[in-house]
Amino acid sequence: MENTDDLKKYFDEKQYITAIVGIDGISDVPTVKSDKVSNLISLITDPENKELKEEALLTLKKEKGGYLLLAAIEKTKDDAKKQQLIAACWESEIDFTEHLPFFISLVMSDNYFVFLEALTVIENMEGSFVKKDLVESISKLKNHKKNISSEQLVLINDLEYNLNEKLSAL
Repeated sequence: MENTDDLKKYFDEKQYITAIVGIDGISDVPTVKSDKVSNLISLITDPENKELKEEALLTLKKEKGGYLLLAAIEKTKDDAKKQQLIAACWESEIDFTEHLPFFISLVMSDNYFVFLEALTVIENMEGSFVKKDLVESISKLKNHKKNISSEQLVLINDLEYNLNEKLSAL
């Protein structure tokens, strides 16, 4: 694995940004070359890199690298790794408010741990919400409530209530 001094190179837009992608309503989210996302996934999810994880998260926050986490989540098909990457979003203390629709889609996951971590990211959003995103998110949650367990229903109801509060505050 690369040493921690090499982490900063992942944030050099001249070397690693290759395209602008949209992820469920997210616009202007740059993505990186596949091998760099793979390295980030490994840094965060591989138990052998446990001592590097905290430094990687600090570097992501300092360098405003939340888009790397979004790209890694989008790329990962393994739910256990996806859960760890979503957890890294709130552990890094990066505010993902502008990506509410993306995390709402993750809340609708069939995997309970992916659901729970995405819920935690949303609960930690502190920025200014876009009215359209709140309205659409609330609508999606209402439709999704028909297909979930009673335990998830309680959490979804709380989330829906909190989003309605944020909407009425706009």
